[in-house]
Amino acid sequence: MTSAEATASAEPMTSAEAMPSPDGTGEGFRTFLTLRTDGPPTSRQAVTALEEAVDGWIRRLDGFLSSRIHLGLDGATVVHSVAWRDEASARDSYPAGIGEALLNRLGPAVTGPDLVGGVPSPGVRGPAADSPPGLVCVATRYVADRGAAEAMADLLRRSGDWKKDFPGFIAATPYISPDGRTYVNYPQWADRDAFEAYMADPRNAAGQQDIGDLEVAPPDLLLCTLVAETLAAG
Repeated sequence: MTSAEATASAEPMTSAEAMPSPDGTGEGFRTFLTLRTDGPPTSRQAVTALEEAVDGWIRRLDGFLSSRIHLGLDGATVVHSVAWRDEASARDSYPAGIGEALLNRLGPAVTGPDLVGGVPSPGVRGPAADSPPGLVCVATRYVADRGAAEAMADLLRRSGDWKKDFPGFIAATPYISPDGRTYVNYPQWADRDAFEAYMADPRNAAGQQDIGDLEVAPPDLLLCTLVAETLAAG
């Protein structure tokens, strides 16, 4: 991960009720749907459309666990991250339904939606694990096969010796796609200061070459704020 996204100028938005999703609490699959818009006004419309879809029908889907809506710091990216009980739940009605709803609402002002998803692997929890996230990164990396994806997840876990005690670090959970060729890391920090200190730590830079050696294409790195979170009833 690089710090390039941190230079964007959009004003962060917050959610007072947001809590980090812990590892191993029934989540069997997570989807990340990314929309790219023509600017902040359309992004706000996309956020509203997603909130209405979550409240209107997504939260009632079988296997739904939680929804997070993120706004990229560039103001022109929106990410919908949804935790599901299993892959079958994620593949049922959500992909077609949400794509149709967004395109009908926003039309050519958005591109995508691009959807990736994966099964969670054990990750790393930090000292701020009970804090709401101020910033998250959706880091999508492309690898040759499942072995490379698992090696990347292992690199994350091996870095836990310093991350587990790093001030303001909440957690990082890796997700591996069903075909093993897409790896998504989902780290979270309590605030911008914690993120910048983390990125400046030489121990973070020291691990980037090993990650790069496993990639077969440039990654997609999206630094975002959390604007809304919805949990399943009960």
